[in-house]
Amino acid sequence: MRLALPLAAMLCAAAGGACKKSGPAATQADRDPSAGAPTKGARSDNVGGPAGDPAPTPAPPADKDNPVTVNKPPPTSPTPPAQDTARYVAWMAQRGKPVKDTPREVVDLRIGDWGFFDHGGGPGQALDRAGLDKASHAVQPQEQGNWHAFLSTPGLDAAGALKRVAWLFSAAELGPNPRQPKVTAPTLEIAKDGSVKLQGWMAFPPNMSAPMRLTITATPGGAKLVNESL
Repeated sequence: MRLALPLAAMLCAAAGGACKKSGPAATQADRDPSAGAPTKGARSDNVGGPAGDPAPTPAPPADKDNPVTVNKPPPTSPTPPAQDTARYVAWMAQRGKPVKDTPREVVDLRIGDWGFFDHGGGPGQALDRAGLDKASHAVQPQEQGNWHAFLSTPGLDAAGALKRVAWLFSAAELGPNPRQPKVTAPTLEIAKDGSVKLQGWMAFPPNMSAPMRLTITATPGGAKLVNESL
């Protein structure tokens, strides 16, 4: 037993002090808080909240190329003006043709004091088409009428005149067409003597593929209408 103690001491010395008292080794930071390392029990900052909780994810930045738009209701269509059919009904009665069904005005064709009317018992029926102004001038799909008063209306151009004349004749106005070089744009001319001439192309049902050129030459005393085929 006396030999065992010195032998154990020699083995400990050879192991470089491994037989020292076990336990956590003291560090310089533990001994000197000014060394910069956190001391035992020190609390570190945590922007995410309590230990173990992740930091909140920031909102993605706005996409400048794809801005957020707010749904807006579609624009409302303007309310069309009320039809003024009373003067048409009165005019028809003066001619001995009282309107017994529904009178109509095509408000899109109004210009100046002129309105354009017909009547019928249902869709597809358009009888007695006429253009009337508030001075009792009238034009119909015929040569007789106040064509000079209509064609000299302020603000009326060639395209607008042809559109209204085509409506009176239940036809379709035509414009320039590369397939039909002879079909040209309408013209509206006022001569030095005060006469007015409208010339333009239309297609009459049922021959919608056969253009016709209409020429209206009007003076205060009357008018002449001429149709020519292509």
